[in-house]
Formats: sequence, C-alpha cells, structure tokens
Amino acid sequence: MRTYIVRRVLLFIPVLFGISLAVFALLHMIPGDAVDLMMGVEANPELRAQLLRQYGMDYPWYVQYWNWISGVLRGDFGVSMRTGLPVLPEILSRFKVTLMLTLYSAVVSWLIAIPLGILAAIKRNTWVDGASRFLALLGVSIPNFALGTMVLLVLSLVFCYYPPLDYTPFLASPLGNLKSLIWPSLVLGAIMAGSVMRMTRSALLENLQQDYVRTVRAKGAPERVVVLRHALKNSLLPIVTIVGMQIGSLLGGTVVTEQIFSLPGLGLYTLTGITQRDYPVVQGSILFFAFIFVIINLIVDILYSRIDPRISYR
Repeated sequence: MRTYIVRRVLLFIPVLFGISLAVFALLHMIPGDAVDLMMGVEANPELRAQLLRQYGMDYPWYVQYWNWISGVLRGDFGVSMRTGLPVLPEILSRFKVTLMLTLYSAVVSWLIAIPLGILAAIKRNTWVDGASRFLALLGVSIPNFALGTMVLLVLSLVFCYYPPLDYTPFLASPLGNLKSLIWPSLVLGAIMAGSVMRMTRSALLENLQQDYVRTVRAKGAPERVVVLRHALKNSLLPIVTIVGMQIGSLLGGTVVTEQIFSLPGLGLYTLTGITQRDYPVVQGSILFFAFIFVIINLIVDILYSRIDPRISYR
C-alpha cells in the first residue's frame, strides 16, 4: 500500500504540471489582458508599458510561466492584480467556505439517495421504484443554478422567507454556519442525490441476484440482514466511486451556487478572477482545485481496499 501511495503521489507531479501549463496557455490565448481592463478609458502606451513591467507581463510567455510556477513551488501563488493581496491565503480562507458547503451537500445527498436507492431495489418494478427513479431523473436533469434560483423565488415570494445571504464561520457559530449553508446545501445535495440513488439501486439489484444472497436467504437470515449486511456491503465500491467523483466536482463546481447565495467561497473567488482577468487568482485557484481533486481520487482508491479486502495494491 505504501508503495502504491508513493507512486500515485509521484504521478501528481506531471498531472499538475500539465494542468498548470494548460491553464496558463489558455488564459494568455484570450485576446486582451488584465492591463487593458485596469487602464480603462485612461489607456495610453506609457501607462500600459509601466503596468506590464510592474506585473512582469513584458517578458516572453515562457519566462512568465517559469516565474509563476517557480513561485508556486515555493508556496507563493502571486499577488492579485486587482486587490494587491497574496493569492494563497485568500484561496485557503475561501476554500473553508467551499469545503463546508461540499460536506453539507454530500451529507444531504447521502441521506436522500442511499435510502431511496435501497428502497427502489427492494421494491423493484413497483410504484415506489418508479417514483424513486423519476426523482433521480429530475435530480440529474435540473441544473444547480436553475434549482437554486427557483428555491430563492419560492422561499421569498410564496413563504415570505429570505435566506441569509451572508456567511457565518463554523467556529464562530455552528448554528449560524448551518443557517447560512442549509439552502445551498439542499440545492446541491438534491442534484447529487440523483446519480447516487441510481448507482445505489443498480449496484444493489446486481448483488441481490447473486448466489451468495440466495445462500444467505436459504439459511433463514432476515431480509434486513440480507440487504444491509451482505448485498449493500458488496455494492459500496461503485457508490464510493461516484460519491468521490461528485465531491471532487462539487469542490470545483460550486461557482454559480456560491454566486446565487452570496457565499464568499473559492468558486466565487475564481469567477471574479475570470471576469476581471486576474491571472494569478485564476491560475492559482484552478491549480488548487486540481490538487484537491487528485487527492480525493487517491483517497477513493485507498478506500477500495478497506471496503473490499480482495483488492490489493501490492
């Protein structure tokens, strides 16, 4: 296991290097630059040349890339061209918001999807199964920005309730933190639940038809033991896979939800950097997202061997 983990960590290097190069190239291929936006109507050649020198953008692209990536290797993600603040501390502080939102959303998704998936598998081809699959189809079909907007409209226009549009840190007030994240968590959790429910149903149905399940039933085990202790346990691998992928996607895909609910998370920070052409912010945020995603994939692979002892990475 240790050898496998070390090998996977070493593979992070070329993956993150390729992502950093792609992000840098794509940003600099877009016509115009941040200096043009900063100058506005006061643009003149002298001011433009001064700003280019100030931000190191008067060098060739490969020199700019080396200056940035060498700083990243030292833990220096640069300074925001808009605010003048260091990028890495901003990323870490805002990532706490995105992480809490992702964890709450994952819990909501599991509480909805796994019981419904189990129930749909047990009640196969009944109205319960049909209703569960219909809800799952809605979950995978409705975009999160559409559902988030509808939730805000219904709460404000129908129930005259206005969700708090500010963020309370968990350590400052756990209850306030929950209040500020409950509605966006419900939106994202409902979206996630569709895929998890469908995977839970299909994996459990497949295992319920296996010979070992018939053997357990023939021994007189209660149906609850057959489903939960035997069939569900052997169905966890695909469920863990899709949950891991969704958590990684959520960490980098909460941009619109954070904007709708005014959450100062990393997604909103990245979106603001993109609209303002703030290169250090966008490059640093996307590279950080990529790092978190590969870490989650590694954790999922490690969990495989814990769930199923037959899987070995030797």
